[in-house]
Amino acid sequence: MSDPEEEREQPAIPAAGIPLGGLAAGAYDTTPGGARPADAAPPGDLTLPGSALVAFRKSGGLRFSSRGIVVYRNGWVVPLAGTEGPRRHLRPGVRRALVGLILRSGLTRVPARSGGATRDGYSYEIVARVGGTLRSVELSDPVPAAQARLVQVLTRLLPSHPG
Repeated sequence: MSDPEEEREQPAIPAAGIPLGGLAAGAYDTTPGGARPADAAPPGDLTLPGSALVAFRKSGGLRFSSRGIVVYRNGWVVPLAGTEGPRRHLRPGVRRALVGLILRSGLTRVPARSGGATRDGYSYEIVARVGGTLRSVELSDPVPAAQARLVQVLTRLLPSHPG
């Protein structure tokens, strides 16, 4: 038979918390509207350096994350600040194909903000030079059909997601 004193004792929760699918029990958001991770840049501040072709950021998801890149005209793909990963270089044919995709994507016909995001979906920020004009758009899942291929290609250029 068990000791009655033993039944009243509750097991202690470890100081580090209980892992819940990678999230610690003590790691929770206490702000009313939710907080963005400290290293994630605020939306809308994506800029395009003078020698760049396109800047791209993907944010959101179930476990909010933000990753981004800048693709330069000389073919270098450089991660944005706060995005870990190596620099890469695109071959000339791939770079030309990306330029063609940007021109065909219809970014000039998309409002600066497109639709509302779905729950746990992603939002995408794109800043590009389209026909000599600087164009900045924010898209949300589901991405309009005209821009879906561009978002798919730019997403493949992102560094691998950590973890």
